[in-house]
Amino acid sequence: MSKTRHPILADTSALIAIAMSDYWTTAKATLKLTTTNICRTELQRHVRENHEYAHDGTREHQIHHGSKRVLEAFDDSDAAFSTVTVVPAPSGEDAGERSIEAEIEQYGSAYQVVCINDAAARNRLQKRQQQTGVSYRVVPPTYLLYVLFDTGELTKGEFCRGCAAMMEGENWTTKGAVHEMWRAIPVDCSGFVDEDLLP
Repeated sequence: MSKTRHPILADTSALIAIAMSDYWTTAKATLKLTTTNICRTELQRHVRENHEYAHDGTREHQIHHGSKRVLEAFDDSDAAFSTVTVVPAPSGEDAGERSIEAEIEQYGSAYQVVCINDAAARNRLQKRQQQTGVSYRVVPPTYLLYVLFDTGELTKGEFCRGCAAMMEGENWTTKGAVHEMWRAIPVDCSGFVDEDLLP
């Protein structure tokens, strides 16, 4: 485990989503990411419990291969990815999200961006941020693509289509989920994305 805390703290779902995007190679070379030991354990469990040869496009395929890609990146000394240990370690189905919240509670000022999939967890983190005044942004997984766009790594079209592909690939296609995925993103993608995937 590392003591390095990079500017972006990301949960399991966000990491899998960016790893399965068309821009994973760019993300790996560009983004500076941190996750928790609990999220890393979830990724390892996903690799073990989801079949490697699941049909392409299935959720099982996404979870297995996305988790595997993320773990390989965290083990790659060239990638600016780190894992921090959260103590005490939360357990249960939402342990990864709660580990992100625990990390922010202790080290919130170390981060600029907190990327987490669960809307309720994002709302709790935003409320905490408002109460403490610590200046980090709480964002959905699509924001990782926005960082690549904002730093000039992606064109507007690539960014917009990448967000749409991420939402479809992760099955975040209900009206509420689509709205959440665009909530922190100040870009109008109406010329690039079907209307049903716009807020």
